[in-house]
Amino acid sequence: MIRILIADPDSAARRALTRLLQRRLSENHIVEVRDVETLITCLAGEPPDLLLLDWQLYGSPALDTCRLLQRAYPQLKIVLLSVKAENAAVARAAGADFFYKGASPDGLLATLTRLLGRQPALTTSQVDQSGTSYAGK
Repeated sequence: MIRILIADPDSAARRALTRLLQRRLSENHIVEVRDVETLITCLAGEPPDLLLLDWQLYGSPALDTCRLLQRAYPQLKIVLLSVKAENAAVARAAGADFFYKGASPDGLLATLTRLLGRQPALTTSQVDQSGTSYAGK
């Protein structure tokens, strides 16, 4: 069983991500949180395999949170989510994967399946072909 934690201040985005992952990855062990405090509380128990961390999460800058979590949970796979594509290089420099919220849900699924070791990721050209947003942000 794969444990996934979605940390996003927008409840509609969390619900959309949860539905997408349940439908397309058959994942049912998904926890949603809206702020850093709740995120830390959830991590104190059994850490997830994968964290989808919104760039604008309440309580701490995403990059600081990402770096702290990587030190505390080195096996945790982190994907930073942002509505600004230009945040990609900074996220990757911080050691996290990145996903632009305006891109195709298939691109997100490709990133997650690659991180979870399930199947090969789509090529960049395949991911960039669609500008559909998964959460309407």
